[in-house]
This record gives sequence, structure tokens and C-alpha cells, in this order.
Amino acid sequence: MYRPRQSDLWPTRYGVGMWAWLLQRAAALALIVVIVLHLRNPFVRGAQAALLGLVLLHGLLGVRAILLDFGLPVRWHRALFFLAVGVAAICFAAFWRWRWY
Repeated sequence: MYRPRQSDLWPTRYGVGMWAWLLQRAAALALIVVIVLHLRNPFVRGAQAALLGLVLLHGLLGVRAILLDFGLPVRWHRALFFLAVGVAAICFAAFWRWRWY
């Protein structure tokens, strides 16, 4: 009889799932601040970079959460977290290098 390990059923107490959740919430709060700064002066490059990075990070961590809600196993938490952060970093670097000014 197959008996799943405890680590297959529940993430560890301070596992990557908790840190992904906290990072997504922190990105949401930072987005509120950056959007206000961006609306005051949309041509500040630092605000543009922060806005792009935070939107990518928050959005991709949200996609990760949706995939896990659809029933992906808990063991995918770590891989999806690093994949989301990595794709956000690659997209940020590619778009920031491509922009015209």
C-alpha cells in the first residue's frame, strides 16, 4: 500500500510557498506606491523600472498560485517559485534592453 510522505502532503513550516506568498503580497504593496510615483511623473526611469519589475514578479507569482490551485502537487512549489522569479528576471532584462530610450 502506497503511503505518501508528510513532505508530499504539506509544505514545511517556513517553506518556499510561504515566501512566495509573502513576496507576492510585498510586490502588491510596492506596486501601489510605485503606481502613485509613476502617475506623478511617468518619465522617471527608476519608477518605470520598478513598475515593470514589480508587475512581472507579482503577475508570475500569481500564475504560480493559480497553477497550484488547479491541483499541482506540493513538491512543485519550489520549482514553480524559481521558474516564476527567473522568467520575471529574464523578461525584465529583455524588455529593459529593448526599450527605445
